[in-house]
Amino acid sequence: MPAPVRRVVHRRQWGSWFFGAVVLLALALLVRAAISSKVIDPGVFVAYVFSPNILVGAGHSVMLGTIALLLAVGVGLVVAMMRVSGNPILVGFAATYVYLFRGTPMLIQLIFWFNAFPIMFPQVHLVLPFTGIVLLDAPMTQVITPYAAALAGLSLAEGAYMAEIIRGGFLAVDAGQRDAARSIGMTQGMVMRKVVIPQAARIVVPATGNQYIMLLKSTSLASAIGYLELLRISTDIYAANFRVVELLAVAGFWYLVMTAFATALQTLLEKRYPHR
Repeated sequence: MPAPVRRVVHRRQWGSWFFGAVVLLALALLVRAAISSKVIDPGVFVAYVFSPNILVGAGHSVMLGTIALLLAVGVGLVVAMMRVSGNPILVGFAATYVYLFRGTPMLIQLIFWFNAFPIMFPQVHLVLPFTGIVLLDAPMTQVITPYAAALAGLSLAEGAYMAEIIRGGFLAVDAGQRDAARSIGMTQGMVMRKVVIPQAARIVVPATGNQYIMLLKSTSLASAIGYLELLRISTDIYAANFRVVELLAVAGFWYLVMTAFATALQTLLEKRYPHR
């Protein structure tokens, strides 16, 4: 006699359903409060969301964040290699750099580059070695523009985070592979270039994507030193028309667009270069 067929009954997760209902209720109340209080005028939002000035500010933010990330990856790679070099001088310098730039707020660093650095070095005088040809001779105040200060501050601060991310990628590569590479005659530099860095690059892709998202949002700090990025242009507009919430909503919308772009790029890279 065949055994009776038993129907699988999954246990209902009442706790998760209850929590989901609470979240939906809270969102509904929030939307209702926003609509009833008329905190945002949709007409003003629509009028400014695609305005030329806002689009220019969004473009500046993307440009600043992207270039800063590329520089930060280069700085982080060098510092991470110094941390794992075994040389006590290089290790100490790299550790100090990471400690200082991770331990102080980015805003302080941006203000330092914009205000303190020109005082420390009033004049820039660059001469091509052995030729006497002057490449640059100008006051530092003309060299350290708001954009240059923002780029330097964001790149060096982010470089400290990237150094630790890349160092973690180096340490994640099995030590046996290094030993095997050395056993066939590879130098330390060849081991890093041909064995460690290619594998570590795949490991650090997700964390680098997260840092790119954070860096795109951190470009808003450049508004404090006068760089015309998205938040600075939005604040200049609402300082004139007093539509504070609408302009902040416009800025928030474009930051979400940037985040979506960075997330899509991260997903594409993770599929193209999987961890394993």
